[in-house]
Amino acid sequence: MLSREELEREIVELRKGYIEAIDSGDEATENELADAIDYLAKVINSGFTKEQYDQWISENEHIRENLPCPIEIIDDVREFAQHPKGFNRDIVDEWNQYLDFDLHDKLKTYGMVGSARLNKIFNLK
Repeated sequence: MLSREELEREIVELRKGYIEAIDSGDEATENELADAIDYLAKVINSGFTKEQYDQWISENEHIRENLPCPIEIIDDVREFAQHPKGFNRDIVDEWNQYLDFDLHDKLKTYGMVGSARLNKIFNLK
């Protein structure tokens, strides 16, 4: 388990490599180091250890699934994704008849957090 100071030192070292990658035009290394720096900064700002942060992320963050939204419900899903007022279990029950998965299982909550999750579940473009 690394202390905050050790994490900050690790960022300093990564920044040196990042600057070298920029100077040499190595975009792949530059992007990789930028991601690593971003991750460590998030860990430090969270106040967690790396392990605690990774656990928290795995419990609270969801990957973007980009599932196609059935035409029958796409307008409603878009509306609730943008304005979650009234978003509840009954709405999800109604939508589930058009889905080949259980939307309740993918949502941990309804309301603001659930509406944000809709954007990660469906490809609403």
